[in-house]
Amino acid sequence: MGAAHSASEEVRELVGKTGFSSDQIEQLHRRFKQLSGDQPTIRKENFNNVPDLELNPIRSKIVRAFFDNRNLRKGPSGLADEINFEDFLTIMAYFRPIDTTMDEEQVQLCRKEKLRFLFHMYDSDSDGRITLEEYRNVKWWRSCSPGTRTSRRSRLAPSPTGP
Repeated sequence: MGAAHSASEEVRELVGKTGFSSDQIEQLHRRFKQLSGDQPTIRKENFNNVPDLELNPIRSKIVRAFFDNRNLRKGPSGLADEINFEDFLTIMAYFRPIDTTMDEEQVQLCRKEKLRFLFHMYDSDSDGRITLEEYRNVKWWRSCSPGTRTSRRSRLAPSPTGP
């Protein structure tokens, strides 16, 4: 009984930290276990088998965001080698829609957190600035979709056989 009580207490804590419902947390825990191969942590390579990310043009940035210490609130820079379930929930919470029951101050705080998360995705060298090169990468990825990415690249690259 004690284990069940502590597990439900842990779920309540996660509900408070992330804003997910207990049902959502259970569903995400099943997904986490599936991704990790039933291990207590996930590594970057565990994301290689996620079909929804396969064709996403910013796949590498999304995966990197899961391991960015700034997003995990574990430091001003660097990447974690692996993340546990609570870390996974912390990152997934950035993708949650803003709760309509929040007051204006909470909404502004939530928006600020989401913008900070996005900023970290593009500040790839963790220097607190988005350089011109990082900005160009943002513009390039935004202008590409999975279907046009290779065709756009081939238009820019010279033909090996000439014009």
